[in-house]
Amino acid sequence: MVNIDEFTKQSGFLRATDVSNSQEKSFVINGESSIVENEKFGGQRLHIPGTFNGESKTFDCSKTNARAIVEAMDTSETSEWTGAILTLETYKTKLSDGRMVDAINVKEAKKMRPTKATTPAPADTSAETPTT
Repeated sequence: MVNIDEFTKQSGFLRATDVSNSQEKSFVINGESSIVENEKFGGQRLHIPGTFNGESKTFDCSKTNARAIVEAMDTSETSEWTGAILTLETYKTKLSDGRMVDAINVKEAKKMRPTKATTPAPADTSAETPTT
């Protein structure tokens, strides 16, 4: 007898249950996003690559969440989102068939500030004695 519970739970996509079952709510964007056709929801969706709890996941982002990220990042160019941290939460939403399900909401998006590489200061040579 084969139990497929764990098999069916595996997904490369971030799920609302991943967010609601986790203490950590941060999703770190680690690459450029892509726009894909989505049969499940109709129309197009934004797929954002990143990590959640140390696992590579794709965030299937709604237009509403995309607008929130654009506002926080101050750019709609997704290549500039790399390194940003999205704080996520879940909420209940009603599907067209009347069922209530959990969905992911972007609560906050933060740009990662680039750190300046520090170059060591040149050695002070003024105290050296000249050789004659």
